[in-house]
Amino acid sequence: MSCHKQAEKKNVVAPVSRSEKTSLNYIGTYKGILPCADCEGIETTITINENLTYSMTTKYIGKGEKVFQKKGTFLWNKSGNIIIFNSQKNAPYLYFVDENSLTQLDIFGKKITGSLASDYILTKHKGLPNDIEIKSQTKTTIDLNNRMEVTASIQKVNPAIGKFTLAETKWELKAINGKAISKKNKKYFIKLNSKGGRFTAFVGCNSISGNYVMPTFDTLDFSEVVMTRMECKDMTLEDQFGAMLVKVKKYKLDKETLILLGERKKELAKFEALLN
Repeated sequence: MSCHKQAEKKNVVAPVSRSEKTSLNYIGTYKGILPCADCEGIETTITINENLTYSMTTKYIGKGEKVFQKKGTFLWNKSGNIIIFNSQKNAPYLYFVDENSLTQLDIFGKKITGSLASDYILTKHKGLPNDIEIKSQTKTTIDLNNRMEVTASIQKVNPAIGKFTLAETKWELKAINGKAISKKNKKYFIKLNSKGGRFTAFVGCNSISGNYVMPTFDTLDFSEVVMTRMECKDMTLEDQFGAMLVKVKKYKLDKETLILLGERKKELAKFEALLN
């Protein structure tokens, strides 16, 4: 019986716990919009470096254009799947590392559950955008609730080098549902305003407006789209435009071109940046 038990024991394979520190390519930049108690969301970018350093930028949506920057070092937990940011003990500083994502954990190192669970995930992308010019303010430090000193800066588009941001740029409609827009006297456009998460648009006669959110760095969602109902000869394009907006799932920004995408990355509309 003793020999039999030993033979059985040899066939038992202990479960192996994966260490993200060694099995995943965790080095890179992660972006997303994290929940905020007193604002519309915290636009967050975290860059993880191989030398155990990190940088973090945050912007409180709806509370001005200030961007808060933090830099520091990090370490791993014993299991090698949670990054611990140093010098942030009074702020969220624990992040679970998974394939192409960082998940913000609570102060006990547990994942947040419930309907908002997915809102705490930052998504990895290929690189930092270079279409933003960061300019430091005269007052270079701001005292946050966690008593950390961080650099304050303003995001400003630099049109001189032909690069634009999704919000605060006036985008001229060039094509919708695969059909080019013919030349016209007035410019048909859409403009997303970062303050308040609102957008405005014009495609011929009536004014169009509503809300928008960016759940992750490349996803986009329009809601509560409304349109004035003035008497117009032809409202076909306006109706198509309004129906198109509610189908948008993602966007793609390439220099002066903006493309709105629907299910399965189907191209819904194409825009070009207007300089004035």
